[in-house]
Amino acid sequence: LPFAVFYNGADYIAEMVFNKPVLGVYIKIAALAGPAMILHEFILYFFIATGNFMKFNIFMFIVPPLLFVLLMLGLKEVPGHYTLIFYLIAIAAVLVLEFFIALKPYSAAKNDRKLGIRNIVTYSYPMMFSSIMLYMLNMTDIFMLGRMVSEEEVGYYSIAYKIASLSMLVIISMNVVLAPKVAELYKAGDLAALHKTVRKTTHLIAGLTLPIVVVLIILSGFILSLYGEEYVAARGAFIIMAVGFMFNAICGNVDQILNMTDNQKVLKNITLCGFVANVALNSIFIPLYGIYGAAVASLITNVIVNLSCIFVIKRRLGFYTFA
Repeated sequence: LPFAVFYNGADYIAEMVFNKPVLGVYIKIAALAGPAMILHEFILYFFIATGNFMKFNIFMFIVPPLLFVLLMLGLKEVPGHYTLIFYLIAIAAVLVLEFFIALKPYSAAKNDRKLGIRNIVTYSYPMMFSSIMLYMLNMTDIFMLGRMVSEEEVGYYSIAYKIASLSMLVIISMNVVLAPKVAELYKAGDLAALHKTVRKTTHLIAGLTLPIVVVLIILSGFILSLYGEEYVAARGAFIIMAVGFMFNAICGNVDQILNMTDNQKVLKNITLCGFVANVALNSIFIPLYGIYGAAVASLITNVIVNLSCIFVIKRRLGFYTFA
């Protein structure tokens, strides 16, 4: 239903929200891609739940970008919205592979255990809400930049964000294995083993992320120039974002630790407050400093959210994630 609203209201959103009518066709394509992307995400987490981490990595990090690149090869001068069309085709192709190859071994599986819809909604609603807020935290700066600055500046910032977020690959990959382990240890009541696992994982994440961040910062000017010399204008924002991602690594997988230890409602409240703070900070800093202001606002919000999660973990579970 939301995607139907986005599709039918695409032109209105493009003109009235972003003041850029040309975005209408992009929003329509994104609305069509949304359901496929959600189903793809659902299957990826099914792989995590069943311990098929190899399938998760293949269908998360390899197959979609590979198909997308193959579709883009040989095309030089095409309308910009074709990029989204090719991405939609790639995701649809991945879904076909997931259904007929990856999920085939489970097609005959039976399980008599049933969980009512009411219980599912009650338990997952806070997680859903916090996931939405975390997504909005990561995208609010781009949304607000789209309203306040030129399309070129939004493009510079968006590319800088995508490249800087490469430093999050370690923490994302570790979360695949850590989340079910945390849930298992918490259910068993073994907080000592839980603390030990979280601490070791956080140290590993920080140790592996640091060299990535350092290399990205050192080569930031060169990397951005590969997209065009004008993109180097986002180097300062790039460095600020990279520092923020490094802070994430030092704190560890705080959000998933809360989710897996029956603290999802607290995380929901933290992310809501973080979203409100992010909007307020972006409203202040973007008019003054443009893309640099957006990067600083995101960094401050990032620190607030992570420190809040660490405080709750210490208070409710009795340990810090990094010590």
